[in-house]
Parts: sequence; C-alpha cells; structure tokens
Amino acid sequence: MRYIQALAGALQRTRVGEIRLEERMSGYTTMGVGGLCRALVRPPDLASLERLIQVLGDLKVKYVPVGGGSNLLVSDEGFEGVIIATDALQEWEEFEDYILRVGAGVATARIVKWASGRNLTGAEGLAGIPGTIGGACVMNAGGRGGSIEDCLLRVDIVTAPPEVHTVNVQSEALSLAYRSSSLPAGSVIGRVELKFEEADQPGAVSQMVKELLDYRAATQPAGVLSVGSVFKNPEGDSAGRLIDECGLKGLREGGAVVSERHANYVVNTGEATAAQIRTLIGRVRDSVEALTGVRLELEVVTLGFPGDPPPAMAWVPSLSRAGGGVR
Repeated sequence: MRYIQALAGALQRTRVGEIRLEERMSGYTTMGVGGLCRALVRPPDLASLERLIQVLGDLKVKYVPVGGGSNLLVSDEGFEGVIIATDALQEWEEFEDYILRVGAGVATARIVKWASGRNLTGAEGLAGIPGTIGGACVMNAGGRGGSIEDCLLRVDIVTAPPEVHTVNVQSEALSLAYRSSSLPAGSVIGRVELKFEEADQPGAVSQMVKELLDYRAATQPAGVLSVGSVFKNPEGDSAGRLIDECGLKGLREGGAVVSERHANYVVNTGEATAAQIRTLIGRVRDSVEALTGVRLELEVVTLGFPGDPPPAMAWVPSLSRAGGGVR
C-alpha cells in the first residue's frame, strides 16, 4: 500500500491530470473484463502527458497507453502498473487544404462523420471501427474501405524514458503495415494530423461510408461485448473463414463463445472471465493449426496474462534500471 501512496503523491504533485488509483479495467475495454491496475491517469494535453511519462520513468513504474480499449484483453489479475488513458486528449483544429489536427483521444467515428459530411475521402476505412484515432495509428486500423495510413500525415509522439520529449513524426517513418506500426515501445501518440481529398462525385463519401456500415452490420456481431477481430487475416486468406471451416462457430468456454455471425469474433455473453476468453482464443488457434496447418496471429492485445510478453506499446523498466522503484 505504501508504494501506491508514494505513486499517488508523485502524480498529484506533478499535475498530470485525473488520477484513479486501483481502478478496475473492465470499465475501460469493450470486452468488459479485466482486473485492477495500480493507477489510471487521464492527461488532458501534451504537456501533462510529458510530465506523466517523465515521473513514471523517474519512479521506474511500468505503463501502458490505452485509447478506447476496443482491441485490448486485460487479465482478471489486472496490471501491476499505470494505465495512461488517452481519451481526454480531445484537441480539434481544422486547417486549409482539408487538414485536420486532433488529439489522440478523439473517437474514430467522429472523424469519419466529419469527413463524410464534407465529402472528403481518406477515412472511409475507419467506418464502423470503434476506438480512438491514436489507437488507430498504433495498429494501422482499417477495414474493407482502407486504413488510417490513407489519410495520416504525421503524429506528435511523447517519447519513452529516460529522454522524454515530444517529437513530430511523419507517417512514412511509422512503417505502417497490416495492423502494425514501428512505434517505439513506451512512446505515446498525443496528437494526430490527417489530410483528406475532396471526392469527385457529390455525396460519394457518405454513400461509401453507408455501404461499409451496412456491410459490417450484416456480417459482424453488434451490441455485444467483444474486442472485434481476434486474429489477423493470414496473407491471401481470412481468419474468419478458416475458423468457420474448422466448425468452431459456437465453441464455448464458460461465458465466452465464438460468434455465430462472424467466426473471428469472441463474444462475452456477460459472465465471462478474462481467463475463459483467453482459453477460448487458445483453443481456436490450436484447432485451426491442427486442422489447416495455419498458425493464426493475434490481433487483440493481451495485458497481464502470465507468460505473455508485454504489449508492444508498453514501457517496462529493465532490471538494470529498476532498482528499488515502484512497480
């Protein structure tokens, strides 16, 4: 308890934004599961984000940035570190030449609505995808209509300890690929700049967005607790098709079940534990590999499970630097 009090005191003195100690993560993920983190902090601006990362580095406290929690599965035991919740980063600036600068916590749905209402193309690939624009950049989110790289110009990133500062990075330097980027571990996106193009035909973008949303509504579960697609699509194939081909729709582990509508979704029926969800995901992966020879790669990010490596965006002080710091 003493180290929690020491952490709380340091954060309060540094003015890093809203602080919630021993916060349960089930309220911050779309899957609705997850145990306690040591603290959850919501910095309201880039300066606060810089101060937060600096103090966590000084105290040698591990941390993970979280946006909308739409692609995150947190263990029932939680996370023995700090969650940096970026949802309070809500900056919004519009410029000439269809350039938009927004805080990392702005919802992707708001950006899609803004662009389609102005018949600006570039963000259609985010239609129907939950979460925040910062998270979308980290994983190069997208769908049938494209991905975030189609409109991403640059990002402002707060770098990891010990050299904490804000740098402006061009999108090309992020090495965006299918559901991945080269963002260094522990760095946090604080602001995003996007550029759009006016569509040739009036109403073309809103029509495209409508078609994409209709497709998602017809083929993917809605109104349920899930993390979206669990596995990445193998090159030239579909994870959902492979899982369906193996007859795994409806497979259940406690309160977790493989969706009957889309096989690449695992749904929490309301009573699932994170352990049950994690076990079901493993059963699906092992079955597909045994029956098809394809080892599916996780798209969902797991946090706090024994044996799993820390997420790519996490900062974990090395043993040589950990000393007697708060953990």
